[in-house]
Amino acid sequence: MLTTVGDLDRRLRQRELDEKLLGMGRKYLIMSGKGGVGKTTIAASLALAKAREGKRTGILDIDFHGPNLPGALYMEGRVRAGDDGKLIPTEYHPNLFVLSLQQLLGNPDEAVLWRGPRKMRAILQFLSDTAWPGLDYFFIDSPPGTGDEALTVARNVPGLQAILVTTGHSLSLSDAAKAVGFLRSTGVGIFGVVDSLGFMVCPNCGEDLVIHRKEGVEAFAARENIPLLARLPLDVDAQKRSENMGKPMLEAAPASRFSQEIIKLAEKL
Repeated sequence: MLTTVGDLDRRLRQRELDEKLLGMGRKYLIMSGKGGVGKTTIAASLALAKAREGKRTGILDIDFHGPNLPGALYMEGRVRAGDDGKLIPTEYHPNLFVLSLQQLLGNPDEAVLWRGPRKMRAILQFLSDTAWPGLDYFFIDSPPGTGDEALTVARNVPGLQAILVTTGHSLSLSDAAKAVGFLRSTGVGIFGVVDSLGFMVCPNCGEDLVIHRKEGVEAFAARENIPLLARLPLDVDAQKRSENMGKPMLEAAPASRFSQEIIKLAEKL
């Protein structure tokens, strides 16, 4: 069969991508079957926790239609390109490097009207045409569901492991089951599941208030034979402190229940 210039170019780019990914250490896809479960907050918090451990950590936001990672980290400013044309991730912390489409938009409220092929090309460019430093950990914050974005990284990032974020609500668990099926069909390892709203810390008395039955996520994890990694709280006081200070909860409220549970979770990675 005749080899075309296009074939050679694709092979070269794939080789460059493979070499780039080899220098990214442990790679985690943070995903959820359903939106609104706190996935981006957890992704940002885990990346920051590993950076604070002294690990060189990168995080890529591939949620093109709702790129909220900079907001979760209270970051401002736009990403820049180096002399070689490659994007330079923003150094949020001495050990944390961040890249999101939101940093490339002139207007952060601008809607992104991209179809599947455009999104797939952008993800591959963000992986291969970005000056990622040598990393110990690399996190990918995926949009909810099992669409083109998750499929692109599942097919192109070897050694990827998924952390599935859900709540104990029946609808969230139903969508999480679909995500498990997607991950198994694409060969992505499932590191475990996180119950993102396991309970609420009462702002008045400090007691734990049940939001959804914890047995729901426990039963789901047991049924799917995947580890239950953590039950994270809705911590209203910590969230208010975070918003008032303009910092992630891990920095604004390091002693809070949420921050402590995130630190424990990060230690398992």
